Amino acid sequence: MEPKFKQEIQQMMYIAGETQEVSIQTTKLIEEIIRDQVVHMLRIANDLAARRGSRVFSNNDLIFQVRHDKARVERLRIFLTWKAIRRTVKDSDEKEGFVDEADLEENVVAPADDAPAGGKAKLPTVTLPWDAASYFSEQVTEASQEDLVEITSNEAALEKLRRNDERTRDMTVAEYATWSEYRHASLTYRKAKRFREWCGLGVIAENKPNDDVMDILGFLTSEMVQKLTAQALKVQKQQALRLGEETAMTGEDRGLKTGLGGLFAEPEGLRKPVDSRHIRMAFQQLQGRPKKSRALLNGTRLLQPPALRLVSISWLRMIASMR
Repeated sequence: MEPKFKQEIQQMMYIAGETQEVSIQTTKLIEEIIRDQVVHMLRIANDLAARRGSRVFSNNDLIFQVRHDKARVERLRIFLTWKAIRRTVKDSDEKEGFVDEADLEENVVAPADDAPAGGKAKLPTVTLPWDAASYFSEQVTEASQEDLVEITSNEAALEKLRRNDERTRDMTVAEYATWSEYRHASLTYRKAKRFREWCGLGVIAENKPNDDVMDILGFLTSEMVQKLTAQALKVQKQQALRLGEETAMTGEDRGLKTGLGGLFAEPEGLRKPVDSRHIRMAFQQLQGRPKKSRALLNGTRLLQPPALRLVSISWLRMIASMR
């Protein structure tokens, strides 16, 4: 059976650095992994909502599951902030009878006409219940443009810009145009019905109709596919280096010349696309548990089977730091 989101997943893999044509089996495996991740998130979100006595889960039930990954939470906050800004600008323009599409595409926010002279334009903010600001009775409900610049210039946003700059540095004009188009790939945008049937949303758990749950899930799934692909490329590169060293050592032992291919040898420098083996190894590494979070039980308690972890960059950094 062909994957339901074959085109979208291949576009996300292209953004992560996989420019080769991957097989259907590899795409299907990635889709199954992402589906398991989404189902896992929906079940936990449903449990969190049930603890509050609610039948439906909200945005915070999803974001709460990745609260320890500060970089991801900040990226989500920026994403939701820009969405709220677009919604605010669109509503204000519709009241005046027009919508400026150029301003929406360029993320330009103009000051309101009824704003006081010399005052600062107020923008919507995204607050989370576990933030320090939620401990106080009076909240700052709006932010200025200076606050928005600070939000979009934090470490998480700059790190994402650095990664994108490295990936696009050696691209041609055509490759960069393709990369810019594929950046908008999503499993949920204009595919709500197909996504709900695919992951069981509405059966496993139900969300509030007016919430940004679909957009959050689309944002998280896109990051999961890209992270899984990037890690698979690292695995493939490590295996290629290891295989090259073993081949060189074997050739030297036999007194053979290395670097010469046969009649049917593949051209030098041509990389094969990642396959299912690389994806499985990458997912296994991302599911690894760092030594820092392990405890010495000394037989006092039986070890429980490891739970499914969300594909995240924070666990990989912790594992690398322990090595």
